Amino acid sequence: MNRRTFLLALPLFFQALAAPRTLRVGVDACPYCFMTILDARHAAQAVNPQGKAFFYDDPACLLDQLNGWGGPSLTAKEVYLADFVLSTRTAPKWVEAEKALLYHNPKIRTPMGSGLLVFSRREALEQHLKERPERAGGRVLTWAQALKEGERRPWVPADVFTPSKAP
Repeated sequence: MNRRTFLLALPLFFQALAAPRTLRVGVDACPYCFMTILDARHAAQAVNPQGKAFFYDDPACLLDQLNGWGGPSLTAKEVYLADFVLSTRTAPKWVEAEKALLYHNPKIRTPMGSGLLVFSRREALEQHLKERPERAGGRVLTWAQALKEGERRPWVPADVFTPSKAP
């Protein structure tokens, strides 16, 4: 392979390397709320353009940080969310945020009180609601819809964490 072909293929090579990083439950801490991640079923992950991974204890923390509600400024090249049903407390099963379904019901207890659960398939969400009917009555969002909604108000309830919108 000549040098020109190599240089042209380099961006494709780095794109092929895109993959979730390994979460260390009980060790990694959320850069938004500073809580140690204790339940991988609610975890989220953002990878910046330099390849550094940031882990969150609740998808709401990541949504709020991306929308400028607090924490250090973050540009995410990759975003992954833990599938609630397929993950365990100690090991997340990551799904790309753009492919995930977010289920929001404020009655559901989550690490930051957001009431957000993540599913990789609608069938899994429907099965979960059959098994846990007390969680019914929420709404389903895409990642893009959740980000858009987070522009107007933070996802983390103010009684849990009081963020301020960056100027």
